[in-house]
Parts: sequence; C-alpha cells; structure tokens
Amino acid sequence: MDQIELKLDHKTITITLPDGVVADPKLLDGGHPLGYVVKQKNATANYLSRVAELLKDIRVDNVLEFCGGIGLIPLTLNDVIHWKKWTTVELDPACKTAYVCPNVDFKLQNMYDPIDLTADLIFMDFPSNTIPKMWREPQRAALLKRIADSRPKYWEITDVGWYWIHLANHWPIYQARFGKQVTRENYHELFDEYMRETYGYQLVKHTLGGGAGYYLFSPVEVKLA
Repeated sequence: MDQIELKLDHKTITITLPDGVVADPKLLDGGHPLGYVVKQKNATANYLSRVAELLKDIRVDNVLEFCGGIGLIPLTLNDVIHWKKWTTVELDPACKTAYVCPNVDFKLQNMYDPIDLTADLIFMDFPSNTIPKMWREPQRAALLKRIADSRPKYWEITDVGWYWIHLANHWPIYQARFGKQVTRENYHELFDEYMRETYGYQLVKHTLGGGAGYYLFSPVEVKLA
C-alpha cells in the first residue's frame, strides 16, 4: 500500500492507497485524483489548502459533492466546516475502492444522472470547467440549471479558466460574450456576472492555487454577514 503525506496549511493528512487500484483509462487525465495525489503531492496539498481557505467561514450540515474522487475534500473539511452529512458523486469505480474519508455516502454514478440536490453546500469539483463550457455543453448547462433551481445556500465551482483566458483561442470567446476586454485580473468579475445573469447567484469569495480557481457563490437575494 502507498502511504502519502499531504502538508496542508492548517493540518497534515496521511492517506493510504490500496495496492493494485488503477483508474479507468477512459477517465484518466492530469486531474484524476489517483494520479494527481501520487505524482503532484505539493500541488494537491496547495489545492486542498485553497479549498479550506475558501470555505473556512461557513457552517453547513449537508454537502453534496460532484466529481468526488477519493474523498480528499471531505477529509480536508471535516474540521473546517464541520459537516454532518456528505454525499459524493463519482464515476470511476477505482475511486470508491481507494476512498479515504469515512462516513460519506458514495454514489457511483454519472454526475448528469438524476440525484437529490437537497444540500446546504453543493461542491462541483470539475476537473476542467471554464465559463464557456457552462453555456456550450448542454448536459452541463442542464445540470447547473437544476442546481440553481434547488437553491443551495452555498455553491462552489472549481474552474480552470483563469489559467487559460490569456490564450488566443480563449479570450475572444469571453470578449464576444461579455463585450469587454478580458484578463486574468477580471476573470472573477466575469464569473460573477455570468452566474448572476444566468442562475441568480453571486460570487462571495474565490481563491486560486493547485492548478485551478475555486469560486463560492450564494443566492443573490441572500445578504451574508
């Protein structure tokens, strides 16, 4: 068994991966947790630290997580947001075998399949989300609409667009949609604008690190202290 130590900002976690667990080749990419946590331990620790930083000031009982991987997020957050019920949705059976966080309801299914969306926090740990994918991919757009209609108190979306928006095949897409010059510096403002107009959610906090951005939203009508 492989034992891996991850030094986060607020604590150190040690996980053990069973021997012989292999990710589904159809699902294996640079962001797959069974590869990422082994090959990029420092980046993984940074990613988890940024998530903890993002959510440290909220308190929720019921969490629904999409693209749940091997359970690194609930393990990181169990002493940060003090969740009581955590449901994770994951497509790769290997992740269930290697799952590291106890007391989680693991749903082995496609995230686009029907599921009860009742939760205080919905955490969408997409491996490669960008704002244009949210309007260009019908399945993704439909899922996001269902989540918005369920009105969770908090909604997190992991997104990589900040890292790509300066590229010549990316920024014109945003500029055409938003009608303004787009940069890394205003990417979070574009995200806020899109979520307000499309789903009635506002950006309340965001962080960057570990290869992605982490964006926390709440319903526009809710005033947070």
